[in-house]
Amino acid sequence: MKSLSEKKVIKDDECFKIIRKKLSQESMDHYDLISYEVIPLSAVNGYMGQYFTLRATVGCPQDTQSLTFFTKVPPCESSPQHDFMQEMGSFKKEVDLYTTVFPEIMPNVSETKQQQQQQQQQSKHAYVPQCFLGLEDEIIVLEDMAYSGFRMTNKFAPFDYEHCVVLMRTLGRFHAKSLIYETLEKRSLHDDFAHCMHETLWPLKGKRSTSMFDAAVKGLLALVDLMEDFNEEQKRILKGSIETLSRNHAKNLLPSRRFKNVLCHGDLWANNILYKYDDAGKPTACCLIDFQLARYNPPAHDILCFLQFSTSRALRQERLADLLDVYYGSLSSSLAECSLEADDIFPRSELDDSVEELGLMCKMHGALNIPIMLLEAATVSKYFVDEPQQLERVLYVDRTPLVTVQFEESPLYRERMCDALLELYDELYGRRSEGKDQ
Repeated sequence: MKSLSEKKVIKDDECFKIIRKKLSQESMDHYDLISYEVIPLSAVNGYMGQYFTLRATVGCPQDTQSLTFFTKVPPCESSPQHDFMQEMGSFKKEVDLYTTVFPEIMPNVSETKQQQQQQQQQSKHAYVPQCFLGLEDEIIVLEDMAYSGFRMTNKFAPFDYEHCVVLMRTLGRFHAKSLIYETLEKRSLHDDFAHCMHETLWPLKGKRSTSMFDAAVKGLLALVDLMEDFNEEQKRILKGSIETLSRNHAKNLLPSRRFKNVLCHGDLWANNILYKYDDAGKPTACCLIDFQLARYNPPAHDILCFLQFSTSRALRQERLADLLDVYYGSLSSSLAECSLEADDIFPRSELDDSVEELGLMCKMHGALNIPIMLLEAATVSKYFVDEPQQLERVLYVDRTPLVTVQFEESPLYRERMCDALLELYDELYGRRSEGKDQ
């Protein structure tokens, strides 16, 4: 993959192919591609790629249209993320999901424009953007969900209950697609699509991934030392437990042998969830984006990690049971549309048991990932754009210099990290003793 200064982001014939798919074969026969441009997005909203808007103008004697698409390419070769993505195959995985898996388990993402519009009006199936072009290790061109009214939330603001309800309904429908496919086809998604079900963040093997995980653990231990809510003995105990839990963390990300597995998004935090709102500002639908870390895991993995990544501890404690009801109701309704019974395929007791068993692991997963997710915009720009040589060290050697500065300088960052670490401690040892010096 060459840097963008060395090659065009998209070729003329590729752009024409995208337009044909967008307008449908029949319509495009009457249109000519007048012009197109690829515009870098001004904000750095992701860590694993370069993001653009593709804007094209097409015309015929009776009409002229302007069309926009979201476009993503891998990091340039000078970025430390480039080697990681090459080793893990994460960009290739996302291309494969959009071009081979989603058309099989969610046929609606490949249907006609008219059917897409009807479904989006129902807000029932618009939870994965349509893919118009996917080339291995090169480019992904997707539907511009902003055109349909979807937008990103503030990643520093924990989601309220209304946002969580919309996500749970969406997640129930998304996971149901895996269960429907496997039940009707009598085959496992993992077997049919093994090439894009592998772990791409922290697999059991991989030089870059192992280094990244070790750096994440070092950074988390450094944050424990900054916690004023813990006395020195509590810090020592928690750090020892984090080191112990980290030894098996990659293994715990593998498909479960006990519980039913589905295609999980694997990275459900604020920047990977787009919401649509009504005139009163109430969320009515959401769309899932960025599937580079997708996994074949129990549904509870997505549910619990989303809650750790994107909500407050208070909401998790007070509304988890309600949100599980919403999720299971949505999943059951989706199965019923295909004349399938949720009790036969994925009983509620299995969901509850898996939530109980995966709770600690997902709290650990949240504590390891939130320190990078919640970096301030200026810090993201500094490390991921301006000074990639420093990014190499903080990603693959030790996160401590990066996350401790954020903890000390950003109140919102500090609040969320304290939330995660206090919850992890209490999950392990029960409520902390009153008084930090006891």
